[in-house]
Amino acid sequence: MRLAVALSALSVISIGTLSFGALSFGASSLPTRGPTYERAFVLKPKEGVFAYARISPDGNRLAYASQISARPSAQRSWSVTAVDLTSKKTLFSENGIDAYWSNDGTRVIYSGDGGVVIRNVATSASNAYPEASQLGDYFSWAVRDGKDMVMTIASNYYYVTKDGPVLPHTHVTTCDGIGTGERPLIAHDGKHISTFVKGILVVRALDNCDGIINTHIQGSKADFSWDNRYIAFHAVKPAGTGYEIRVVDLEKKTVRTLPNLEGSSLFPSWTKDGRLCFRYDGPDYRGFLIASNVLDTPESPLPTSNEALPGDRQWDDIFPETASAKGLRLVMIWAPWSAHSLESFANLEQARTDLALRGVTVDAVAAADPGSRESDITSQLDDFHVTVPRIPITSRHLVMTEARNQMPTIMLFKDGKLLESKLGAQSVETLRAWVTNAAAKN
Repeated sequence: MRLAVALSALSVISIGTLSFGALSFGASSLPTRGPTYERAFVLKPKEGVFAYARISPDGNRLAYASQISARPSAQRSWSVTAVDLTSKKTLFSENGIDAYWSNDGTRVIYSGDGGVVIRNVATSASNAYPEASQLGDYFSWAVRDGKDMVMTIASNYYYVTKDGPVLPHTHVTTCDGIGTGERPLIAHDGKHISTFVKGILVVRALDNCDGIINTHIQGSKADFSWDNRYIAFHAVKPAGTGYEIRVVDLEKKTVRTLPNLEGSSLFPSWTKDGRLCFRYDGPDYRGFLIASNVLDTPESPLPTSNEALPGDRQWDDIFPETASAKGLRLVMIWAPWSAHSLESFANLEQARTDLALRGVTVDAVAAADPGSRESDITSQLDDFHVTVPRIPITSRHLVMTEARNQMPTIMLFKDGKLLESKLGAQSVETLRAWVTNAAAKN
């Protein structure tokens, strides 16, 4: 009887589809090894999730950036929403993005009204620190030598006390061959970071250049497990039909891919007991999943060479359905789940206008992530009142771009040849200087 009760409580997916149900075993059948997936929290029908969402260390609470479309609107606002996964009750919801839990699970840090916000979830007490905002967002939290530490997307880090961020900040050490890396996340012990080097995921020490690990994989921002042995991230599926979750064993130098997920899986984060929580967008479920038994997934050796992109890429290699053009052309590849899409569109449009006033002609177009729902894409374009023309990009051609590991990505073409790509939303000033320099070299 106890065995029957225990087995009926399990919930797994069937091979090839995301269907959940109680397991029942015949006399000769045995349970299949591998991850099991639990539907942790379902999204509202029109609710968008932007940037990463994070599970609390104990796996009981979830913080994510939420937005429900309310067209027509010239702007979109995002709310950091924290929910109790047991009761499904909202713990708090206020303007902001990029929430990350403290190591003890009592606080969250995020970009909110007034600057960097640190909130005590139990007491609801919060403080804003505008002086830290210029150091970057997309936070991750660590404890090093007994002191709380926060890392930002700009490779800056600072300690945090009960009085807030301790400034001035420190910048990640520069290493030969890789620089500092870009857009990092910090390990929970504060000693290592996952970062990008020319789009490739690299794990390195925070403050020295010893023991650099090159995964040779183009992936997304990689979250560390609590024992600091594994990193988990999403990457474009080989067929280009959405995103999958991969787990790298930093000790054995192997990689696993979570199986049997037909839809798109994004931004995994670890619980202390080794489970993974991630956003899932599939044909029959949109929400958050929690994966158990992650390490039961078969592993294979890491690649021995980079998943490199061709050094000389032409317009027709990436956008064959759209005619090439003479002169300079900026292309933004974006996804509706990126929190910085509005900023990127606004800056692209402003830069185009400013350059025209200065006598510099540049065409500007945008291509949407082919793995995202068309309804999400068109809704966002309407909400943003986008004036930049949209062009198509296929799943097969997306993997020819840096957008496979960072949304948005901006690409600059000249006479049909790709000059350079930049990861993430770019400021108006950066775009102006980039295009002006390219035009001057004509």
